[in-house]
Amino acid sequence: MILGTLPQIPVSHFQSLPRLKRRTLLAAAGCAALGARAQAHSLLRVAVPDDVAYDYALFLGRRDVRALRSFGGPHARRDVAELALLLREVARTLPGTTVQLVRIDSYQRAMLELRAGRVDVLGTTVWSTDLQALGPHALPSPALVAEGDFVVGLYTAPDNRVAQQAHSLGALQALRAVSNSDWSADWRTLQALGMRSLMDVKTWRQMVLAVARGRADVLLAPFPATPDLALDAEGQHLVPLRGRALALVGARHLAAATTPAGQAVAAQVFPALAALVSTGAVRRAYQECGFYNPRTSAWPVINDKTRPWRP
Repeated sequence: MILGTLPQIPVSHFQSLPRLKRRTLLAAAGCAALGARAQAHSLLRVAVPDDVAYDYALFLGRRDVRALRSFGGPHARRDVAELALLLREVARTLPGTTVQLVRIDSYQRAMLELRAGRVDVLGTTVWSTDLQALGPHALPSPALVAEGDFVVGLYTAPDNRVAQQAHSLGALQALRAVSNSDWSADWRTLQALGMRSLMDVKTWRQMVLAVARGRADVLLAPFPATPDLALDAEGQHLVPLRGRALALVGARHLAAATTPAGQAVAAQVFPALAALVSTGAVRRAYQECGFYNPRTSAWPVINDKTRPWRP
């Protein structure tokens, strides 16, 4: 579905960026200048997965991002909340910036584009270990997700009885999991769990469809803020393995490039986000969107070595 067909999305026009070969969504984010140093660079290219861009537009609707105070409701989830927080602070601290959402569905490709300076900032968080590999080419934000706080569920198709009845570690290890080997924390977590079958695909859409169509049994996903914890994505309906969760090791950050626009974000927007982290506002946003989910807080974390899992 083309994003520009939705009336809620403030679209100027679509274009393709050289070398990216991705459609882009242009959205206005303010009306004053960036400041003397960045006046000639008032375009901010934000790398974002296609599904996040789409759901962000539905989540925001006709609201002004600068007035956004709540991060719950339909289409809310962790990565949508992260993009909303980023764009709200861009609008507040860098007025006059035109935001261009550059849709890149590959996690690794997004970081390569950041390193090359073909995008200015990542619109969703990435793992600290992956940012460290970029060295001086990436300017990290403060950690939005602290070490040990990234707890996810194992999701399967509603009619996959084998997966839903996997109540022992051995039964879980026998399931076919799908992930992206570029998502280093997810991949290492599944390997450490001892999964005997790991399918490597490069986009979220491929993961969802692999599980929905029975080519894989489970994928990892944060718990959404839905009453039944079900995951609706890519036109598919997936359900969690109840009473089981996994912790991904590491902290997650946004990151800016060393381009003039990226440096402006690092200098103005990231300190604003750091203040929101320190006041607990970022954590509240994660709670409202369901990422820190009280309904699963008591579920055993399978790979928590301090509290061995006993099904």
